[in-house]
Amino acid sequence: MENENENKFDETTNPLGNYALHHASGIGDEEIVKLLLSEQKEGKLIEFVMKEDDDKHTALHVASLNGYEKIVQLLLNTFSDMPQEKEKLIEYVMKADVDQATALHFASLNGYKEIVKLLLKSFSREEEKDKLMKYVMDDADGNGTALHLACKEGHTEIVKLLLKTFDEKDKLMEYMTKEDRLKFTTLHIASLNGHTETVKSLLNTFSSEEEREKVIEYVMKEDGEKHTALHWAAYYGHEQILKSLLDIFGEEEGCKLMEYVMTEDDDKCTALHLAEKRKHSGIVKLLQNYIR
Repeated sequence: MENENENKFDETTNPLGNYALHHASGIGDEEIVKLLLSEQKEGKLIEFVMKEDDDKHTALHVASLNGYEKIVQLLLNTFSDMPQEKEKLIEYVMKADVDQATALHFASLNGYKEIVKLLLKSFSREEEKDKLMKYVMDDADGNGTALHLACKEGHTEIVKLLLKTFDEKDKLMEYMTKEDRLKFTTLHIASLNGHTETVKSLLNTFSSEEEREKVIEYVMKEDGEKHTALHWAAYYGHEQILKSLLDIFGEEEGCKLMEYVMTEDDDKCTALHLAEKRKHSGIVKLLQNYIR
């Protein structure tokens, strides 16, 4: 006769409605995670690992959110390299919660570089390249891609990792210019939050002379209220970022540079107007040099 209490621990929920594996993964208890995984019947382990809570979070979501790298590795290691299980691994890694956020969004937002590496490494085969591109480019319900979130917090090393997933420059440009629900690009977000090194990394992605048109197009993008990244840098007083944006334009692009500096937002304000309103005297002086 089967024991009624067999595997009860892994099937019951805690007061928050999360399964035991979710709870152990969320608090970083490696030993309990190992125990739960080891107690699963043959053929049931993957089904157990892939369970979602009421908000469609998997244990991978909560471990990634909280930065528990070893638990992320334990969860991913439950899948073998056999073709059927490899497909399940990709499905698992790509799972999105009710807000369309994946484990990659969580890890990128919170700066867990090693977890980002593990997640991206799951797409190890050439035939999985298209799925990797989709994974990286997925938007979290208007809050942006993983790149948006990494730029928001200034996680420059994660920004570099995400950008390196692209071989094709056109696809990379599409990724960098993707907009969130406010029509912010990654450059808008990094600029308004004052992340100088992140801005430099974004701008340096297009470093060859042949790509100058692309980087200028990227720099001149406007958000939903017609703000450029220059507007945001001027408004918040991020002088080094403002200089990096202006330095993109070479001598032969003087007309484009003037157009950029004189761009007006929905309130008819240029970057100079915003800097004057906010009393950022250094930026005011710098911008005045461009319009004399």
